[in-house]
Amino acid sequence: MKKYLFSAAMMLSAAALMAQSTTPSKLQINLKDGTSVNYPITEIENITFSSENPDPTPEITAVKFTIPTSFSSSYVQKVMAGGKQIAEIDLEYIQATKQQYTVVYPCDENGKAILTEGITTTGASVKWDLDKNTATVGEEGEAITEFYIVDGELLTAYAEETIAGTVTPDLLVDVRGSETNSYRIVKIGTQYWMAENLRTTRYADGSAIDGYTETQIDEWKANTTGCYLDYGEKEWVAMVGYLYSGYTVFNEKGMAPEGWAIPTQAECSAAKTAGGNVMSNFKASGEMTWATGGEGNNITGFDAIATGYYTSGTGLSSLNTEAWFWTSTKYYDSMYRSDVADYMRITATGKNVVVSSSMLGGHSLPFGHSIRCIRK
Repeated sequence: MKKYLFSAAMMLSAAALMAQSTTPSKLQINLKDGTSVNYPITEIENITFSSENPDPTPEITAVKFTIPTSFSSSYVQKVMAGGKQIAEIDLEYIQATKQQYTVVYPCDENGKAILTEGITTTGASVKWDLDKNTATVGEEGEAITEFYIVDGELLTAYAEETIAGTVTPDLLVDVRGSETNSYRIVKIGTQYWMAENLRTTRYADGSAIDGYTETQIDEWKANTTGCYLDYGEKEWVAMVGYLYSGYTVFNEKGMAPEGWAIPTQAECSAAKTAGGNVMSNFKASGEMTWATGGEGNNITGFDAIATGYYTSGTGLSSLNTEAWFWTSTKYYDSMYRSDVADYMRITATGKNVVVSSSMLGGHSLPFGHSIRCIRK
């Protein structure tokens, strides 16, 4: 806020000039409402004039931030300063080296990570080829715990004055009517995925999805608009989400959160390749996520849990041994004599992730599978 100070002597001199012949003994201030205020000149030490608008906030040019010690809240972390996202920190797997790294990327003016300018916490450069979905990793150096953004550039050292950036989890917050769910995010290659299964009971427009228990077989079989399997306690659902019929994927009311989409067959194939193809890289490693001996290393952060699948003919099957995920790629299948959709499948004992295609054949829409979404 700008201020202007005038001493009593200055005011006295100015008043004397205006009066020309007499020296005033009082300062009179006439207000717009017609009233006047008088102050003896001898009692005034100084007068301060303040501007109505505060000084503009100085532009942030140098920000310092520290790498988090845990990524349990989200595999993607945001670095914020001045109300803007200036950098992104990812715990991610890079297939070129078959290793997991903590990588820092600067962000553009829109808060989007610049994936060609990454640096690991071991000092190696990371440059992603956005078309090929592959990365080149440079030579490693000493461990780095603090980074800097200076005039938009990512640095590992800076000697001048800085302000502190704030590191917070990047979460997908999905609000649908009175229901709100938050999901962790993971970066796989150049894609950003939900690191958890969808667990909503509402379509994107806020309307309710039909829900059935395992014993409501006839209701599930008759449903052709979309439904979910209500098959566990709240703690279980919070961990693994729901199984949805394929009809929900294509319901015009929408299933994906705003800014996200149910992945295509091609997008699932790209994630499979970026994650090294092998199932163990995608499977959760925690307790009660897979049958004994079928656990994974979860090096990609995809965190797949063996939720099985559901049909009206088999009921809930392959719980603890398989995970199935819908894609949004649909076509007519002559064997089923109906539309089918491709899927991604991960099993306890298999080696490579399976992504179906028209050659392999998808699943008919009455199947119940998990849903993961990908950021647009």
